[in-house]
Amino acid sequence: MKFRGLAGAALPFVLSMGCWVTPAAADRDHDDNRSAATIAARARFFGAENVDDRDGKVRRDRVIFSWVTNASLAVSLEGRIVLLDTYINRPELPPPEGQPDLRRSPIDVQELIDLRPEAIFLGHGHGDHADNAAFVAKWLNIPIYSSPETCDAMQADVARMFNDPNTVNGGVKLIPDNNPVTCIPVVSRGSVPGAEVVHLKQLEPKACIIAFKHIHSGTVATDPSFPFIPVNPDSDPRESSLYPAETSLIPSVPPVPGQMNLRTTGGVGGPISLFYQFILRDDNNFSFVWHNTTGPLKEGVGSDPGLPSPAVGAHLFAIMEALPETDIEFGSIVSLGFPTNGVRDPILYQQHIKPQIYVPIHMTDATPISSSLRFKIAYQKAVVTANVPVRPEIRWMVDPDDFLKPLAYDPDDERWANPDKKRRLRQFCR
Repeated sequence: MKFRGLAGAALPFVLSMGCWVTPAAADRDHDDNRSAATIAARARFFGAENVDDRDGKVRRDRVIFSWVTNASLAVSLEGRIVLLDTYINRPELPPPEGQPDLRRSPIDVQELIDLRPEAIFLGHGHGDHADNAAFVAKWLNIPIYSSPETCDAMQADVARMFNDPNTVNGGVKLIPDNNPVTCIPVVSRGSVPGAEVVHLKQLEPKACIIAFKHIHSGTVATDPSFPFIPVNPDSDPRESSLYPAETSLIPSVPPVPGQMNLRTTGGVGGPISLFYQFILRDDNNFSFVWHNTTGPLKEGVGSDPGLPSPAVGAHLFAIMEALPETDIEFGSIVSLGFPTNGVRDPILYQQHIKPQIYVPIHMTDATPISSSLRFKIAYQKAVVTANVPVRPEIRWMVDPDDFLKPLAYDPDDERWANPDKKRRLRQFCR
């Protein structure tokens, strides 16, 4: 492993990590014999207009995002496919043939497998992000990137699934064997947030991935220096009739044939949170960040070592400011701190990330489902009331209407051109 210092003493070292590439993953870019299921899954996630119906290849001249559920995204970076989180909200069984699909997330876990991503990136280890990860990784023999503590949970998930009697489905094994899943720890065990900035090489030479530990969302006292705009996150009253929960795999409801327990065991890795930036190595260095939780960095409050510490929070903001300029931010609009500070924390992240476009995520869990537009109202009021100087273009997501609606971007668009990006990229990704 190679350590390299960044310019500026305030920033941490960069750890350069190799990628895990299975023979299947190495050949995936040239595989012309993909199954009909993979072609169908990719067309469903990324749009039929963006997928070759003969071999399943996704357009090489586009970066395409597809919102799966909560903070889960399927992403095609010029044809390289990854999953950011693997959770599916309320994975009910598919409907009987000819009947309407009333599942809130209109896919099942098999379709995540059929998509054939080359890697999984987990933002943190709570079930509404990491459910299904070990299952998908086992069947595809692909790596999971996460914290060491969540990697422990992934191995525990493998043991539990392999030993699951699965009696409701006749005792069929959930996974092929109990060998450990490949889980790559992104940061050091028990590290302070921001102590390491890591260069992940999974998508090289196509793209550089930068990652570091930040802070899970949490509640702190109301900030007197930021206007408090309350959020009223009520749910659409039609939810219970539109999306019935009778077949959901929840503790109070016994499973029915066809359902499997693919939830994560969680554990101490649950709140340990990672922030990722992906930067293409092309002319414009199209970039996006993804963080599936948004913490109270101003106060530096959290459960990680070294906290609480406003200095650690300020250091995290400094890392964000030093990153290559961000074109799109996929960031959690929901923070556990919204009862006391509204949407302050997501706005503070934006002031340091400075994205051109903001796409909110994490809107189907932690708050009542279908409450997305309530957060939009609060956000719009807050940026005006606080006279926020940096305001990205907003492309709001509404659950479940925007699930699996592909967002396709042309990385050659001059909008993303910024000569300073390459200088910053060289600091983080040699």
